[in-house]
Amino acid sequence: MLVVLQVLIGLGVAVRWLDATWQVPIVQAFFPVIGMAAVAMFVLVAALRYRVLGLCALLVAVPPLVLGMTSLHSDTVAAGPHDEVVMTINLEYGHADPARVVAAARERRVDTLVLEECTPSELRALRRHGLDDLLPHQAGSAGPGLTGTLVRSTHRVRLVAEHSAGRFAGSPDIQVVTAQGDYRLRAVHTPAPLPDIVGDWRSALRSLTAWRDRLPDDQRLVLAGDFNASSAMPGYRKLADGLTDSSRATGSGWQRTWPHGTWLPPFVQLDHVLSRGFAVVADGTVPIAGTDHLGYWARLRMQRAE
Repeated sequence: MLVVLQVLIGLGVAVRWLDATWQVPIVQAFFPVIGMAAVAMFVLVAALRYRVLGLCALLVAVPPLVLGMTSLHSDTVAAGPHDEVVMTINLEYGHADPARVVAAARERRVDTLVLEECTPSELRALRRHGLDDLLPHQAGSAGPGLTGTLVRSTHRVRLVAEHSAGRFAGSPDIQVVTAQGDYRLRAVHTPAPLPDIVGDWRSALRSLTAWRDRLPDDQRLVLAGDFNASSAMPGYRKLADGLTDSSRATGSGWQRTWPHGTWLPPFVQLDHVLSRGFAVVADGTVPIAGTDHLGYWARLRMQRAE
């Protein structure tokens, strides 16, 4: 029985490096849990003094242990008066508590807010609770169901392009104009890696990666939103290559944003802020009633152009 369990855990760990579709991304989402199981299995077989199985268990446990330790290393800068706070919230079909959304943005002194699954009725409710006073500038648009993706900001914003995702959510491409300098913002909401649409999910990540590659290397850049992907998935890691993942920069370890408000505790980070041309100050999550995602925010320091 232990041998069978060890084989299953080993396969679960190895899947992290398999860039595939079908059910693979769903298994990858559980990598932190599988990694803890790998460590627990090693401790168990070591205690039972099963030498051969213990060696196998050690080999399986090493990758998640190393990844776990490196995720605790921080590379941040001190807070400053002109930091840029970016927050992303998936509103779950417009069901999120609008008062709490606005309050969270106010409490964190958010400069730019990315909202996914923002319906017209949800936007009206947000405006009734003071969104226009807090974040008066908008790009992108609300839409029915999961199709609405928009950005609200304290800064002037200019829509560069509205990248279509077919029957899925749009992805506004925006120029944000600040007193410290401009930056390009891509609001992200990819399809979920469910079996019937996992090909669309993978295509969306590839499209984002290709878009990133087309931009000049010195272009300040932020990608924020619901990526429906974690660092355990090769497609996400390819997209994040050359960018700063805020949660990794802060050494947050096992950062989690989904699910929220259910019997199952959060176990995976689907919501991210990636950047280039910024240093990271801090990051964190905020609970919002009515949505299955935690809000995720990152405080960034714009770096001077060389």
